[in-house]
Amino acid sequence: MIVQPAKQIDQAAILKLEQTIFDDMALEIYEELSVADVQAAWTLAVATSEKSRYHYSRALVAKNDDNVVVGVAFGYPDTEEKTLDKTLQSILADKYSYHRWLFSDSEVFENEWYLDSIVVTDAVRGQGIGKQLIKAAEVRAKQENRETIGLNVDDANPRAQKLYTALGFEPVGKITIGKHAYTHMQKKI
Repeated sequence: MIVQPAKQIDQAAILKLEQTIFDDMALEIYEELSVADVQAAWTLAVATSEKSRYHYSRALVAKNDDNVVVGVAFGYPDTEEKTLDKTLQSILADKYSYHRWLFSDSEVFENEWYLDSIVVTDAVRGQGIGKQLIKAAEVRAKQENRETIGLNVDDANPRAQKLYTALGFEPVGKITIGKHAYTHMQKKI
């Protein structure tokens, strides 16, 4: 297993993995658009702008011995959150007549490098890959001159919260994203 910065060739695989999280979040967009349409919009957004939330340049990937992406983590400094979805929102409006913000709730706390998402394929869960991705995210945050890394954990996922606590993250607040309650956790790095 190797954890490394994602490359352009990884983009389709990492967007597919992110869909796992989107499905769990029960985003309102799926009441109007199909998964295929939303994936197409994401694909176009990341091809159009490096500033897109799920552009490969923001990702760390875990690859197995066959060089297949089996895990991904996305993150960015808190100051970038407000601009990350502009290209996607334009595409959704222009191509699909969808005019609501996909992510209308702020997810970040001030002065942190935010771990937006982390997901591992079902086939390799429980093998420490998530932990490796988090450690790599900490390194990236340090490289970007951040002293704190933050993340949100769904209150309905105590297993993930236990992992983050074991890795040194501490609860610092509560937020709501969409229809889900989350605990915001941070770690000094």
